[in-house]
Amino acid sequence: MIVADLSVFRLDAGLIDDIVNVAIAYGFMTAITDGAASPEKSKIGKGPMMETIYDALRESHETQRSLCKRLLRTKPGTGRDDIFKALYVELEAHAASEERYLYAPILMDDNGLSPSRHALAEHHEIEEMLEKLQSEPSNSPGWLPQAKALSKKVHHHLREEEKKFFQASGKILTDAQKTKLAKQYRRDFERMKKVLA
Repeated sequence: MIVADLSVFRLDAGLIDDIVNVAIAYGFMTAITDGAASPEKSKIGKGPMMETIYDALRESHETQRSLCKRLLRTKPGTGRDDIFKALYVELEAHAASEERYLYAPILMDDNGLSPSRHALAEHHEIEEMLEKLQSEPSNSPGWLPQAKALSKKVHHHLREEEKKFFQASGKILTDAQKTKLAKQYRRDFERMKKVLA
């Protein structure tokens, strides 16, 4: 098991706790004792684990959270436009690929219809917020409050998706589908980032 030294990152304790709780909740780690995962509960000897669609999506989710945080901390004229562009590309590429390779298959199941519709509606709200921010200079008086509202909406969506949608869709998809969808999502996500850049 690989143990990362997080001390090189300047993260506040609350964020580290959130990251650890997510990692434990999704089986990436089981316990922390003196910086190492508990050997009794590790997955050593159980063979290589294949990446699932959820692993791929969580990676982008963390990037989105980080970019939102950086955007709100950056002053006009000090790279704010570049960070916004990176966030825009990340959010739009992620949404398009996620809708194609997670939401669409889940929409086909009766149990996935309502959660998928809700998630799609939130993607649409985020897209409209991005368009509004894009239409104004980042140093205008109303821009930062709009960026804060976007960040809040993105965080809400990611939290809800990881806590509810992933569990609901995980009951619908087979393990083979989860692995196949991860590959398709990654390929499309990288393609979309190039298209949007």
